[in-house]
Parts: sequence; C-alpha cells; structure tokens
Amino acid sequence: MISIVIVNYNSDLLLNKCLESICNSSLNDIKIEIIIVHNNKRQCKISIKKDTLSLKNIFIGKNIGYSKAINIGILEASYKTLITMNPDVELKKNSISQIFNHFKSNNDIGIIGCKVLNIDKSFQKSSRRRFPSLNIIIPYILKFHSFGFTNRYNYMDLSNEKIHKVDAVSGCFMMFNKDVYSSVGGFDEQFFLYFEDTDFCYKVTKLGLNNTYYPKAEIIHLKNGSRNYINYLFVTITFYLSFLKFILKYNRIFFKLNN
Repeated sequence: MISIVIVNYNSDLLLNKCLESICNSSLNDIKIEIIIVHNNKRQCKISIKKDTLSLKNIFIGKNIGYSKAINIGILEASYKTLITMNPDVELKKNSISQIFNHFKSNNDIGIIGCKVLNIDKSFQKSSRRRFPSLNIIIPYILKFHSFGFTNRYNYMDLSNEKIHKVDAVSGCFMMFNKDVYSSVGGFDEQFFLYFEDTDFCYKVTKLGLNNTYYPKAEIIHLKNGSRNYINYLFVTITFYLSFLKFILKYNRIFFKLNN
C-alpha cells in the first residue's frame, strides 16, 4: 500500500497526464491513494474519474512553498510507504511495482529514486547527485563541464544502468517510509523551492540509511514543466538562496574528494 503525494502549482494539464500514467501503471495489486496539494488560488480541473483512483485534494489557496505543501500532504497519508512526485512526471508502466519490490526487499534503504528521462528519452543527469558544496556547485552553475565538475556532481562516472548507493536522488520522484520521514522531521520548510529534496536526503543518511538509485524503474520528467507560470527571476533567486541555506546549514564550504 502506497500513498502518493503531489504538489501542484497551476499545472492542470501536466497533472492530468501524470495521473493518467499512474492509472495505466501495472501496480500488481498494490493499493494506492493519491493526495494532491494545490499550491494556488484557483481550482484545478481533474479529468480522471474519481472512482478510478483513490484521490484526495487539498486546496491551500496560495503558494506556501513546496516543503510546507508536501508536509501537509504527507500528514494526510494513510499508508506507511510514501512517494513524493512532481506533477510534470509520467510513469513508465511497471515503475511503481518494480521500485516498490526492491524497496521492500532492502531494509537499509532510506530513500529510493529511479532513472529519470527527458521527453526525448535521453538520460536526465539529475537522476542522482552528490551533496553540493561551494567548490562543486559554482563550477556546475557556471557550466565548467571540461573540468569534470558537473560529471562528478551528477555521478556520471557511474553506469546509468546499474543500481548504486548515492548521496541524493531526484526530488521529482522519491519513495521512502513514513517512519523515516518522521525521524528526520520531514521536509525543512525554510526551503521554499529547490534543495529541499537534497536536504531531506542528507538528513536520512545521518540515520545510517542508504539512498539508492534504481534504474530498472523509469519515469519521464518534463523538467521545469510545472514552473511555466513562475517568474524566471524569482526561480533563479530562489535557487541561489536555497543553495546558500543548505551550505550554511551543514557548513559544506568545501567538497571532500572522497565523498
């Protein structure tokens, strides 16, 4: 049994495609519920029939930030196993059942993520990444690809097709247990947008659990598709502020080469 929590911000079309992909998934008798937290003023038009999915809508009425919204949604979750998922994600047919079976079979896993693909089916580098620090994220932002900084940050030295323990998985799709979520205090609400997933992954590793990249389960992520309505300047400023909050919170001024 799985509770899927989705935060929606003015992404009705993408959200409906996401829900449709869940409906079309091969769940192998896995019972699921979906909780959608609407981080906007207007009502969302959901085209999926209510009797097709166990669906709960929570209307916030304003944009309170991703972390706060996802925490509200998780409070309403009925089941122990949780998936947090972006509305601009479409599942491949067996993704949930495959990743759930692996998750259940490995008690040392704190958070598990999947192989994330772009709309053209190419590999999305953000599927897994190392914890950021100043001397790795700044070259990453400045696109110093030739020096290998971006490859190291995104674990491009590892195979995309093999299961690996990683620092962090993509926040567009994460599976974890509610007791782990509670043990780390949930998502840190000081992160309005960006790095809340990295922060969550970091806290989980401090419990002695592993975060796992699981490529046998695949999803398509329409990157930034759910952010078309957010001002570009706001997004950019928020990214840098969230990065700075993460660096200061954990004093990650330098990057350990063996990290």
